[in-house]
Amino acid sequence: MVAWLDAALEAGRLYRSVGALDEEQLRPHVLRAWARSHGGGADPSRPRAEGLSSLDTERLRDRHGGLLRAAEPYMRALSRASGDERHAVMLGDARAIVLDVRGDKQSIHGPERVPGPGALLEESACGANGVGTALAEGGYVELVGPEHFIQGFHAFTCQGIPFRDGKGEVAGVLSVSVRRPEVGRGFREILLCAAHAIEMELLAERLEQDMERVLAARDVPTEELKRLLQDILQVQAAARLRIEIAADQLARNLLTHTRDLIQLAATVLCRFRRRAALWRALALDETVAPRPVALDATVRDIAELLEVESAVRDVTMTIQEIEPVVVEADPHTLARALFRVLLGAIKAARGGVVHLALRSRPTGGELCLTLAPGLGVTLNAPLPVRILVPARQGAPERRAHGPAEHDPAEEMA
Repeated sequence: MVAWLDAALEAGRLYRSVGALDEEQLRPHVLRAWARSHGGGADPSRPRAEGLSSLDTERLRDRHGGLLRAAEPYMRALSRASGDERHAVMLGDARAIVLDVRGDKQSIHGPERVPGPGALLEESACGANGVGTALAEGGYVELVGPEHFIQGFHAFTCQGIPFRDGKGEVAGVLSVSVRRPEVGRGFREILLCAAHAIEMELLAERLEQDMERVLAARDVPTEELKRLLQDILQVQAAARLRIEIAADQLARNLLTHTRDLIQLAATVLCRFRRRAALWRALALDETVAPRPVALDATVRDIAELLEVESAVRDVTMTIQEIEPVVVEADPHTLARALFRVLLGAIKAARGGVVHLALRSRPTGGELCLTLAPGLGVTLNAPLPVRILVPARQGAPERRAHGPAEHDPAEEMA
C-alpha cells in the first residue's frame, strides 16, 4: 500500500479511537470531506441508510427523465469500460440522491451491493464518497480505500464529478466505484469526458428548446440558424461515438489508443460548447453589459461556425490577416453583427472566394471582406466596439481552426 493510503488508514484508527482528525495524514480534499462528515454526524462504523420510498424514488426519476436520458449512453459506456471488473456507475441528482446505477450483477444485486436509486449519499449520511463529496467539493474527487470516512466503503476506489445543465447550474453528479485501485487509475479521463458529454446533451436539449423560440422572424435568418444548429448537433453525435469507442478500448486495455480517443473527444466537446454558446448569442435577442472581448477570436469562431454553410454554397473562405485586438462590446450584439456581415459575404460570393481580414484603427475596428479576387468588391463593416488593446498588443493570434484557447462559454454568456 502506498504511503498516503497507510497514513489514511492510521488517520481512521485515530478518529475511531479518540474522535480526532489528523491533518497531516490525509490529502487536503479527503481532510475536508472527513471534517464535513464529522460535522454532519456521520458514523465511521456504518452509513445511515437514508433514502426515499419506492414511490418517491419513481416520482424523482420521472422529474429527472431528461437527465436520465442524457446520461444513459455514458453510464453504459463507463460500465463497458470496466470490463469484467466489479464496478458501479452511479448517477446522482444535485442533492446526492441516487437516480440510477449500472454495474456487474454482484455489485448491483449481490450481498455487498451498492446503494440503489433513492439512496441518499450526502456526507452527513455516508461520509466521504464519490457522489456526496464530489458535490460538496464542486469538482472531481478521488477516494481510495481507507480515504473513505466509513469503514464499510474501504473496499472501494471511488471517483466522482458534478456536471451542469444548459443553464450552468449543477444538475447532478457522475461517479464510478471499482474494487481494485489499479483499475480506477484508468478511469479519470473517461469519467471527466462522460460528465462533460452529459453537459453537452443537456445543453443540446436547451438549444433545441431555444430554436422553438426563434422560429418567428429575426434579424438573423432563421433557416441559417436551423442549419447551424444541425451542424452543432452533429458535433455532439461525434463526441458520443468517440467516448463509446474509448470505453470499449479501455475494457480491452488498449490504453494508448484510449487516451488518444479521450483527448480527441475532449477537443470535440470543447468545440461543441464554444459553438453552442455562439449559436445562442446569434439566435436570441439577449444583451449583456459591454466588456473586454477578443475580437479576433470571435471572428475566427464565427468563420468556423459558417464552414458548412460556405461549403453548401460552394464558397471558399480564407483567413488572410487577422490582427489580435481586444475591444469593449456587448459580445452578443457583436457576434450578431459579425455573423450578418460574414453570411452576407458568403451569399454574395456565389460560388467564389471570401478573403477575410481584420485590422484595427486607433478609433475603432474595421472588418474587411474581399470577395473573389479581381472583382474589386470590398465590404467595410462598422462594428459596435471600442478598441481596448490595439493590434499587435493583444493576445497571441489563434490558429484559424484549431482548438479554442479562450472560453467562449464565458465570453458569450
